[in-house]
Amino acid sequence: MKFLFLTLGSLLVFAVTVLADPTISSAQQKLKRLGFYQGTVDGSYGSQTAAAIRRYQLAEDLRVTGELNPQTLSSLGIQASSVKKQSPKATPAPQYVALADLFKGGPFISVGPELQIASIRQAQKNLKLLGYYQGSINGAPSTTLVSALKAWQKSAGFRQSGRFDENTLKGLDIMSN
Repeated sequence: MKFLFLTLGSLLVFAVTVLADPTISSAQQKLKRLGFYQGTVDGSYGSQTAAAIRRYQLAEDLRVTGELNPQTLSSLGIQASSVKKQSPKATPAPQYVALADLFKGGPFISVGPELQIASIRQAQKNLKLLGYYQGSINGAPSTTLVSALKAWQKSAGFRQSGRFDENTLKGLDIMSN
């Protein structure tokens, strides 16, 4: 019986080793060294690998797909030995908006993040009351907020930047005149 379990265990290890993709293993190793991947380097493409690839692509200003496309492989310095079509399409990467990007060029760029988050929360409330914003009132920057800001800025006759510039802050009653 013990022999049967050892044989089955050996076969399982052999099967996993044979199925491991060397390109994915190389990417996992590199992403782990860079701090983007926390999982086991096993050469299999799963949700942890896709998430690590998305984080890397976002940090490196690459097109965020969660896949080991030629651009990502090149950026990682990996030669594609046999890049296979990776399992079913990974969940599309969420779109992120950096907090500082919303305040770039405006008077609140140098204030602390607490005040920026409070300003976003107030803008979300005001834009929701005005019918421009449909998202959560949570103080978090999002593409939904940027779209609402642009729509409101257009209707107010302001430049459609999607940012909290002085006119936008005053117009939304977040900053006094």
